[in-house]
Amino acid sequence: MMSGRPQLLLILNILSMKHLLLSFAMLIAASNAYAQLYVTPNATTSTDSYIYVDDEVLYVEQDIFLLENTNDATTVASIYLRNESQILQGTGGSYPLNRGSGFISIFQESNSDSYDYNYWCSPVGVPFGGAGNKNFGVTMLYDEIGATESTQTLTTSGFNGTSTPLMISRRWLWRWNPNSQRWFWNGTNDIVPPGRGFIMKGTDITVHSDPFADPHSQRYDFRGRANNGDMVIPVQMGVAFTDGITYNYSLTGNPYPSALNLYDVFYDADNTEIDSFKFWDEDRSVNSHLFVDNKGGYGTWLPGASDTDPGIYTVPTFYNYDNSGNPSGGSTGTGASFERLNAPVGQGFMIMAANLGDGSITIKNSHRRYIKEGAGTNSQFRNPDNGDAPPSTVGGSGTSTANLIPQIRVQTYFGENSHMRDMVLAFRPEATDDFDRGMDATHPMDGSIAEAYFKIGNSTDTYKNLVIQTVAFEPTKRVPIAFSLSEETKFYVKVSEEINTPFEKAYLFDNVNGTYQEITDNKNAVQLLPAGTYEDRFFIVFRGNFQDRQNDPIADAQNELKENVDFFQNNPNAQLEVTNPEGYDVKALHIFDMSGKLVLTQENLGTQRKLSFPTANFSDGIYLVKLTTVDNFTTDFKITVFNK
Repeated sequence: MMSGRPQLLLILNILSMKHLLLSFAMLIAASNAYAQLYVTPNATTSTDSYIYVDDEVLYVEQDIFLLENTNDATTVASIYLRNESQILQGTGGSYPLNRGSGFISIFQESNSDSYDYNYWCSPVGVPFGGAGNKNFGVTMLYDEIGATESTQTLTTSGFNGTSTPLMISRRWLWRWNPNSQRWFWNGTNDIVPPGRGFIMKGTDITVHSDPFADPHSQRYDFRGRANNGDMVIPVQMGVAFTDGITYNYSLTGNPYPSALNLYDVFYDADNTEIDSFKFWDEDRSVNSHLFVDNKGGYGTWLPGASDTDPGIYTVPTFYNYDNSGNPSGGSTGTGASFERLNAPVGQGFMIMAANLGDGSITIKNSHRRYIKEGAGTNSQFRNPDNGDAPPSTVGGSGTSTANLIPQIRVQTYFGENSHMRDMVLAFRPEATDDFDRGMDATHPMDGSIAEAYFKIGNSTDTYKNLVIQTVAFEPTKRVPIAFSLSEETKFYVKVSEEINTPFEKAYLFDNVNGTYQEITDNKNAVQLLPAGTYEDRFFIVFRGNFQDRQNDPIADAQNELKENVDFFQNNPNAQLEVTNPEGYDVKALHIFDMSGKLVLTQENLGTQRKLSFPTANFSDGIYLVKLTTVDNFTTDFKITVFNK
């Protein structure tokens, strides 16, 4: 096969041959002092050289140096990644940056026709100039002809692209400016910086009624220098969009020719600015280029308890938009649910900033994984697994719900023919009623006609609206849920999904009327309210005792514990000090770091009036302290440790 052409042709299609690839990499490193992996055409025989990787991972600890093949138009690339093959690179060596005029070829499919946007982040840049990652442009997208042969995409100023030949409309190539929080036209020049995202509509025209999936799937061949190493992405806060809302969005994605673990991205010490990840979706059955006709919105993803937990995803609410780009209400529906833990090659997404920090986040090689795309691996680009309904929100097919964070999915349906808001209320013992990064996610608040949200905070400086909230469960817990209505509206609240819940039933409690309506067991809470904002009236509760909560002895005992136990972090003496003047019988004290890891446990502490716990071995940072009595009442407190 291809005899006489290549100087080097590796077809890697079984796991047992992985050692052959590594041996080859070491051999190349010995013969070329400038790169661990070096591929160049054979000048003596005027033949091309390339590596063909089939259903495998190509791992290179240091850098890659490729020189362009120029002898045969069908084998121009230096590395072909086929059948879900990927490249992983380490961080070692004196030359960590990729170089050379040669390039890789890697595929990704979209699920969109000429009317639908996908969010992208290129795994490659232009293969020229000095060493390192380079800008991307859509002319680096190619149309597959054969196993190694592709033709460069054409572009058009027309409204619609085509698949045969591959032609991309220049009208729908846009990027996001994090400073102004505005879209700007990108065009076809090589001006997309490495690690930045862009949006692009698909090709051809399809007529169908499925809002979740377009039957047309376009394959794009990304050809260029493989991105590698750190990608610094700016984030911005404090700029309001045209609707008056401050979104704090930055458009990025997976910038590598491999999968990207978003748990690792989120919890990297350099990325404390990340509040949550936002994924755009839209109704794929709408064939129009006009804002006023289309329907779309952002889903929200938060990581779970580990880098294998699929995390929590709330599906986007679809809205119509006016000519200024503002949501305008109407009967819109919702998006599908996808597995977002491991972003596949080419996946673009928005990052919502939690705080400004140093003004940037960093995506690194240490966040990369070799994971094949699919729902079962918690790695989906866009294509849902089933036809006319959104996939399950529970996690990939390989996920056991027994290990998932306890949670309920709370859905609010506004009006008979309007929209639905999908939210998640989760339960973790280390959570507080304030904002907990990694457990709470800021709400998109893009429902201008009607909206539901969790509201936290006790002053105008700390108020925050959430679409995902995590609390510590207590039988007497009251979780505020807010509603904003622009007109008189009849709406329904229900729990559509329960995972490992620590209670039997949940209710919507109306603090004004004193009524409880069950929202579990396929039951709906129904409300008809005039226009207004209701932020202190409704609560999700777990004890439907239908009595005045102010006279509840259990709630009173819980509140007394919170009032009578004090915490003080004595940093000069490197210890936590707890005062217990009422002599509560303390069953346990737990301290968690802000990733949820348990760092200290003390049990059976008795009725001592003063307790102290060493913190000298703690890393500097914020910790959550949770104290539990023998009567199972709890109180918690956040401490800040400084040991330097």
